Amino acid sequence: MELTRRETLAGFLGTAAALTIPSQLAAKTGTLLHASWGGGVGDTWTKSFSKPYHEATGTDVRIVEVPNPEAQFRAQAGQPQYHSGIGTFVQGVNMMRDDMLETFSIDELPAMKNIDEKYWLKTPDGRLAGVTPYFAYYGIAVNTNEASVEDFASWKNLADEKWKDRLGMTRPIYLSTYDLTMLSIAAGGDEYKTEGGMKLLEGMSRNVLNVSNSLAQQNTMLERGEVAAMPFYSVRVWSLNEAGVDYVKMIIPEEGALLLPYVVAAPKGVSDREQVAEWLNYVASAAPQERGMAMSGYLPANTDAIATDEIKVKLGGLDYNELRAKLYQPDWGHIAEHQKDTVAAIDQMLASL
Repeated sequence: MELTRRETLAGFLGTAAALTIPSQLAAKTGTLLHASWGGGVGDTWTKSFSKPYHEATGTDVRIVEVPNPEAQFRAQAGQPQYHSGIGTFVQGVNMMRDDMLETFSIDELPAMKNIDEKYWLKTPDGRLAGVTPYFAYYGIAVNTNEASVEDFASWKNLADEKWKDRLGMTRPIYLSTYDLTMLSIAAGGDEYKTEGGMKLLEGMSRNVLNVSNSLAQQNTMLERGEVAAMPFYSVRVWSLNEAGVDYVKMIIPEEGALLLPYVVAAPKGVSDREQVAEWLNYVASAAPQERGMAMSGYLPANTDAIATDEIKVKLGGLDYNELRAKLYQPDWGHIAEHQKDTVAAIDQMLASL
């Protein structure tokens, strides 16, 4: 039986084995533009996603590094110049609610069947507004020259006054989304009940040496021991460790860490829609996600992805499923809906210190 163009490509993308791509697929013309954050993220997308995709299909996907892909989508609403772009899940929710994203059926993105539905960006009528390329997680990074990992066995430890002027902290926009959620869980609440989390956040804020405006600055503070610890991203600690900074450790406290799903979406009205769907389906498949993990520490979302023995060692002896079990997936829709008010409350709290 002759396979259709999509069936052939979907079969290739759904497995890690190399298959021969029919000649008609290699004859595609045109270039897809993918908006990405810069630095290591852009490198990961070039080497782990776009280059192998071009080699497999003949379709060129150019990774364009921008400060904020969401801002590009919003600035170009109605006349999109990008075919796809990456964002946080909260950014994806907000753009979906503003009717800015192209939607797809599950039949158009079959690789998403191997990703748990709780990680789908889905419209009320069940259509997909994007695909899940991978996760990071948000735990506590500790400089072990300045503190022990046991010192931060709980998120509550961040509010201990013994750490006065020894912690780092990010901006309120991220505090509202990430830190407050995990501190609320530590206080017995969750993203819906944050009163206890706000009290712990206030305690942590009193211990902060510096509120950082950039990831580069946060890296430097941790690497130089200017701070003993701070809530931080797993992939940033991964990069430090890969660069030889082995004394900075990523801690998953007893309450867990926050799972951070990312989303790759297409702007509403995107051109070359069928070609874009094939690219998105590839992004959701196991093989490129495995490469992204090996290169930058991003946790694959696709359940067909397999952790090598080397990766397991770097993950503390855990495989992907075991690690995901330690991570908390909040109601991102609720967080996005209330983010503006939460940021205002945190700003007010910080101003009163």
